[in-house]
Amino acid sequence: MWTLARPLAAVRVPPTAVTVIGVGLAVLAPLIAASLPLVALALVVAAALCDGLDGAVALVGRRVTRSGAVADAVADRVADTAFALAMWRCGAPLWLALLAAGLSLAQELIRRRVIITVAERPTRVICAALACGSAAVSDAAWPPTICAAAWVAATVMALAQLTRV
Repeated sequence: MWTLARPLAAVRVPPTAVTVIGVGLAVLAPLIAASLPLVALALVVAAALCDGLDGAVALVGRRVTRSGAVADAVADRVADTAFALAMWRCGAPLWLALLAAGLSLAQELIRRRVIITVAERPTRVICAALACGSAAVSDAAWPPTICAAAWVAATVMALAQLTRV
């Protein structure tokens, strides 16, 4: 991230612009996932890249702000929901995708400090990316369903971890 952030910070790209681009990419993923799952996969990965890049651009460019942190947190929740919807559009049941998104939102709302759990943002990105990738090579609904179920299972474990802390 630091390698990518330096040139962006040097030309004074606002970190929030990177955040907004990431959200746009994430929201686009479920819109095209059913017909172009490989493109949706690329969008999920690019959105995740933007999520890491915005903070790095803020740090390298010495433009860290409280409002930027809030924008990043909101963007993460929007992207998580979009990723869950992409899994649905790839073949997972809607109820399971919504459960994944809802549990992740609950996990992030319960978290009061930095506690690493088994269901962090990379876990959600991997589940969504695997669902899109599997939909690109098979019409079967079970691979995206397994991805959504893995997301739910990991988040349930994360919630258990958080309740113990």
